[in-house]
Amino acid sequence: MESTFSVGEPTRRPGGRTADVTRRVNEAVLQLLDEGGLGACTFAHVADRAGVERSTLYRRYEDRWIMIMDATIASAASIISDSSGSFASDLKAILTIGAETLSGPFGEVVLALAAALRGSNRESHIRRFWENRMEQLAPMFQAAIARGELEPDVKPDELFAFAAGPLYFRTLISAQGIDEAWIDRIVANVCERYCVNRSASGGSGRGRTARGRGSRRSSP
Repeated sequence: MESTFSVGEPTRRPGGRTADVTRRVNEAVLQLLDEGGLGACTFAHVADRAGVERSTLYRRYEDRWIMIMDATIASAASIISDSSGSFASDLKAILTIGAETLSGPFGEVVLALAAALRGSNRESHIRRFWENRMEQLAPMFQAAIARGELEPDVKPDELFAFAAGPLYFRTLISAQGIDEAWIDRIVANVCERYCVNRSASGGSGRGRTARGRGSRRSSP
């Protein structure tokens, strides 16, 4: 779930050459994570793969963990469901892509990254990923509230943890597969607990997919 920004501060989106460098660095990080895991994501390797000077990375990032987390945050931004008119359908789309991501090679990287940052003075990077993820998903919750599917005082972070948590446990801890029926049960459970009425779960069947490129590299 990633610049020396304070926790929760949204990543800026500069234009021109700066944006191009950011894109190349993020792509290099994700490629190296896929190929060699966290150990491959050094400043030297990323600079070489992105075609930038190492000094550019030193100026941008206080340490490599910030660089890795920034790339992960940017990648996760691609898993956003276009509004379908149903909170359940939107949630299912996001959970489906998330399950595909975690069951692939990048799932191991996500687990290793969380383990490396946990219990250290770098835990703020994990919190920043989560806070950015909730900002990315905010339109889905706002639309559901506007449609009357969720209460105005719903806690999106609590709801999404309730929904996505099982994906992480089933994939990374118990090493079991996830199919569409299992995701449907998660969505039904979420709607039973949080939705204003059961009709909000009527869109949990087959339908939408979340938009986004490189979905296997992103976290739910």
